[in-house]
Amino acid sequence: MNTRVEHLKKLLLQEPPYVSSERLILATEAAERYSGEAIPIYRAHILEYVLAHKEIIIYPGEMLVGTLSEKFRSALIFPEYQSGKLWLKEQLPTFSTRPCDPFLVDKEDIEVMRSYLDKWDGRSSEDIMDREMPDEYKEMEELGIFMTAGKITISGHVHPNYPRLLEHGFNHHIEWCEKLIQEAYASGMTVEKQSKVDYWRATIIVLKAAIDYANRYAQKATELALQETDEKRKNELLLIADICQHVPANPPRSFREAVQFQWFIHLLIQIESNAPATGLGRFDINMYKYYKHDIEAGIITDEDVIELLQMLFIKVSTVVTLRNNYFSKAVAGYPQWQILMIGGQTTDGKDACNRLSELVLDAASYIKLSQPAIALRVFEETSEIVMRKALKMVQEGQANPAFFGDKVAEEMVKLKGGTAEEAKNWIIIGCIEPHPGGGGVDGSPVGGYLNGPKCLEIALHNGVDPVSGKEIGLKTGDPHDFKCAQDYADATKKQIKYFWKKMTLAYRCTQSMVATILPGVFQSSLLDGCIEKGCSIQEGGPDYCYVNTFFTGPATTADSIVAIDYAVNKEKVMTLDELLQMCQENFEGNERMRQYLVNKPPKFGNDIQEVDSIYADIVNSSCDFMRLLPDARGGVFSPGNQSQTYNVPFGEQVGATPDGRKAFTALSDNGSPSMGRDTSGPTASANSVAKTDQKHVVGGVLYNLRFDPRGVEGEKGLDIIEGVVKNFIETGGQHIQINVVDDETLRKAQIDPENYRDLVVRVAGYMAYFTELDKGVQDIIIERTAHLA
Repeated sequence: MNTRVEHLKKLLLQEPPYVSSERLILATEAAERYSGEAIPIYRAHILEYVLAHKEIIIYPGEMLVGTLSEKFRSALIFPEYQSGKLWLKEQLPTFSTRPCDPFLVDKEDIEVMRSYLDKWDGRSSEDIMDREMPDEYKEMEELGIFMTAGKITISGHVHPNYPRLLEHGFNHHIEWCEKLIQEAYASGMTVEKQSKVDYWRATIIVLKAAIDYANRYAQKATELALQETDEKRKNELLLIADICQHVPANPPRSFREAVQFQWFIHLLIQIESNAPATGLGRFDINMYKYYKHDIEAGIITDEDVIELLQMLFIKVSTVVTLRNNYFSKAVAGYPQWQILMIGGQTTDGKDACNRLSELVLDAASYIKLSQPAIALRVFEETSEIVMRKALKMVQEGQANPAFFGDKVAEEMVKLKGGTAEEAKNWIIIGCIEPHPGGGGVDGSPVGGYLNGPKCLEIALHNGVDPVSGKEIGLKTGDPHDFKCAQDYADATKKQIKYFWKKMTLAYRCTQSMVATILPGVFQSSLLDGCIEKGCSIQEGGPDYCYVNTFFTGPATTADSIVAIDYAVNKEKVMTLDELLQMCQENFEGNERMRQYLVNKPPKFGNDIQEVDSIYADIVNSSCDFMRLLPDARGGVFSPGNQSQTYNVPFGEQVGATPDGRKAFTALSDNGSPSMGRDTSGPTASANSVAKTDQKHVVGGVLYNLRFDPRGVEGEKGLDIIEGVVKNFIETGGQHIQINVVDDETLRKAQIDPENYRDLVVRVAGYMAYFTELDKGVQDIIIERTAHLA
């Protein structure tokens, strides 16, 4: 990492991110000016106006340009989505002091922000959804049974068709839309065609706005070059000007232009749509021809490439989403899920790794940022050089990259309707969710998270939530009549499917409202299908439309079911009534029996079929049910096994559980074993997760594993990590991410955060700086079993 990259990194990490007022002000001005236009054209003009008036900044030494706002690291306010009335105006003054994901807000900005937010009272999508959502679904959310998402964004889980965009440039797409408009008029207009023409006109507006935005950077770079006294920097600024005059209007001619083009695309999606989980695609594959050309022509060196990649990683890390207090706890650590993929297979089944794959890992290893999260696709022919380099990074405690199994991901994509070629070329959209490769996929904002242990709780009380006393679920039978673990599992599955269905119906309300008032015009132009159909992502334009939904707390659920069967039916150390009473009283006065429940019954994560089979049955059958349910735009739901950090707020609404977990504490972590319960070593833990036949869980299975550094030192330790990863993938595992850090380091970081600012950990499908996490989330990471070997 050279001096100027180090300086940019210091700017990134020197303080918490800011909340910027820039987009709020500009979007409000644009909305007032263009309110009479057709909706897609109105939406296009808002982005156009923002890009034409936002501040243009080029920081000293940077070779990649384009900023989210006037602040170096910041979150934007989107008044058309986020409600000032429901939370923003009230929470603004406390953002800097809240425990989860604090933000700095300039004091003089607070009243300005409130005054602009006043103009949107009752008009944001969040306001409309709060007003229109049926009370039945609101009550289920309030009880912690599920959470529906998509309320503060119109998009997420977007994957642009980077190969197509890089090949043609935006001018080609503008001409394409102009031709489609001419053809529509020539063939005779209809109401349906008018809707398409409005969309194509809107697309032309946003793509021209993107080109003009790049030209503003070209002009700024030229102005700075005229003032620059250092000849080397002057030439660099002139190079930036030349690049920005050429892309994104035209296809890139060089590696630098290709990276700048991709950054402009990524950045503008964020400015338009507040779109977390927007991926960077198969970067080594998509960018290799530009790299190879420039290396062979002597235009660029590997050192130049590493510097540019590090600057890209810093740019990506400046993107942050503003969430309310609840959601900041549910997804803690400023996550954006910006995934950069390397490795895997070509479409003809050969190893896709190349020299750029290695340089991506080198750049990430030197700079050690929390974004982007790098995903290494692994199959039997994966380059050993790339694999060992990646494993070495993990061994050093960098928590990067995560490892993904190619074969099971292919099967998942085929189950989702992808072709054989698209399955070989699969991509991650979101944190771990596999989708068909190519560029015609939208995963939509997350559909929601379902609380598995809450469903068990309701099943154990025959449809009644014991925490609130409300009858809210199905009558699944008197649990006293259940004779074995499978009976409890079957009742729980019925509750899960019932609430899955309710959650999808709630989300469809959200989804249909967004489609009619907030099309994402720019992002839609980047995906296959939208221009062809003449409609946006939100209206079902892409070739593939999915909604990711997630099951939370599966290990707590399975462990509890087996604990009931073990204690009540098999060993008969207590009656069901006694066990339920203990849970109701949070084991008060019954610590000895709680320890029995914690330690005696089998626990998921120890390669014990008795509990692993219950876990697999609950997860797979509910996911098979979920993926057949339609969304509001003609797509389908894509269920996954993950929680992010929803296991914390969801746990706060679940009483004590039969596995010995205390009331209102965190549930199990993602698709992993319950924290501290996988006591039989890393291979046993990985085997439990892998044996669930993961292809059923088409939205992915998120697996966290932690090693104590003392157990994986040196070449032998590297071999141990490699063996666990490869065995996991060979036995059907889809995703594994590894922290190598001991309890002592984590506890020191809690006490003295300033000396551990660079400590990066895997939280869920994303990385975060440990010291930026709320203490509750930090404690969960510490509670994960630290395997010695």
